[in-house]
Amino acid sequence: MGTVREATFDVLRRHGLTTIFANPGSTEVSLLTGLPDDLRFVLALHEGSVVGVATGFALGREAPALAVLHTTAGLGNAVGAIATARVNRAPLVILVGQQDRRHLALEPFLAGRLAGLAGDYPVRVDQPVRPQDVPGAVARACHEAVTGRGPALVVVPMDDWDAEWAEDVVAAPTRVVRPAVVADADLAPLVTLLSGARAPAIVSGAGADWGSLVTLAERLGCPVFQESFGGRAGFPQDHPQYAGVLPADRARLRAVLGAYDVVLAVGAPVFRQYPYVPGPLVAPGTTVVVITDDPSEAHRSAADLAYLASPAALCTRLSALLPAPGPPDAASVVEGSAPAIGADGARPSAR
Repeated sequence: MGTVREATFDVLRRHGLTTIFANPGSTEVSLLTGLPDDLRFVLALHEGSVVGVATGFALGREAPALAVLHTTAGLGNAVGAIATARVNRAPLVILVGQQDRRHLALEPFLAGRLAGLAGDYPVRVDQPVRPQDVPGAVARACHEAVTGRGPALVVVPMDDWDAEWAEDVVAAPTRVVRPAVVADADLAPLVTLLSGARAPAIVSGAGADWGSLVTLAERLGCPVFQESFGGRAGFPQDHPQYAGVLPADRARLRAVLGAYDVVLAVGAPVFRQYPYVPGPLVAPGTTVVVITDDPSEAHRSAADLAYLASPAALCTRLSALLPAPGPPDAASVVEGSAPAIGADGARPSAR
């Protein structure tokens, strides 16, 4: 016989969530008092900083990170950082404190209406029905954060942690395997398109994988632009093929991409903009392809062809299928290359 708290700690250990980023309040005291020695506590002085540091930790190690927030005020202060984590595809598990379950119906002080407070930015918000459902909810949040590539919230009333745990079932798998296989037949249209391209270009975003994208860019010998307003670099900016940040209005976007007949957006939407300017995103004659594992990003992109798949797996296989490039002539180098551009879309006179 143990407690829900102890069972949840076992879940955290199993998923490598042994560093806890927090700015706790009274509704989290029962969770955090007397932590075991193998769990590391990191204090931040504002909830936005808590989620921001956890976001960097998750992106740096390419695995979920754990944050603990206070009830209404704490979660409310963190919403901006939660939105940023979602845009940057950071897998986070966020435990949010709640008042004692036994008198929630009376809406005591610090009772929070928490389910919708962060809007649509979490990939999942769970409010377990029983204290004994908390360990399973945390385990599921780990899986949801990885699959959805964003923050998964679990709201836990403060008395749940000390509840008895004598359950045989945790409502989540111990391990999730996510195979990413891209059939060559499905890639054939893209291979044909890129093989016949006169001047291809790549647009990278937060969902791109650096290693596979560098290989693909070098195989194509093409410039790589960063999506505008990308909070996370999708391509190494010291690489010689890095061409700068795309402009954020349609007129300048058409001008910059006008030299290219195929534009491949990898891990980025087609295309992130800010001021509204009428007209198409690209000039006539430019074919746009998007590769993303985010369904909403694929479904809203104004592309001629969309692949909903792992960018890393797809780019790796695509590089293997493309023919080796021949030596370019001087005209194609001039026509198919692009000097770096700044965030405002201006082109410098020299590199």
